[in-house]
Amino acid sequence: MGGSEAALPSLLRGVAMLAVLDDDVLAQVAARVRVADHEPGSVVLAEGDEANGMHVLLEGTATVERDGVQLGVLGPGDHVGELALLDGRPRLATVRAESRLRTGYLTSEDFLDILEASPDVALELLVALAGRFRAVEEQLVALQRRLPDG
Repeated sequence: MGGSEAALPSLLRGVAMLAVLDDDVLAQVAARVRVADHEPGSVVLAEGDEANGMHVLLEGTATVERDGVQLGVLGPGDHVGELALLDGRPRLATVRAESRLRTGYLTSEDFLDILEASPDVALELLVALAGRFRAVEEQLVALQRRLPDG
């Protein structure tokens, strides 16, 4: 395992959805991550494609685009597609390697296998997702309050 791969468990801990997992389960997740290299300019994820897993950036940088508009730049430790681990909905954006890029890829199938084997982990994950949903809901209410009355 190279330096970036050795850091994989701590990088996965930075994914909000995975942060609730205990160290043993996180190690199981890390063991299923597949490392992939991407050349500059290559598409890692394409907007509209079937979503079947997430990527954690280990080395290099990537751009995120939606409808041809650049939304941001990602670097080591950033991640994309974590919700695809659960819902499999089409990709919302294109991620393109800006430089030589190394990612760790976790498939939905592997992640769901771990959850099926550990119902208590699945419950912790549901509680964490409910907390994230509540926070987004509160942000929406705050934004609605700032809008002028129609």
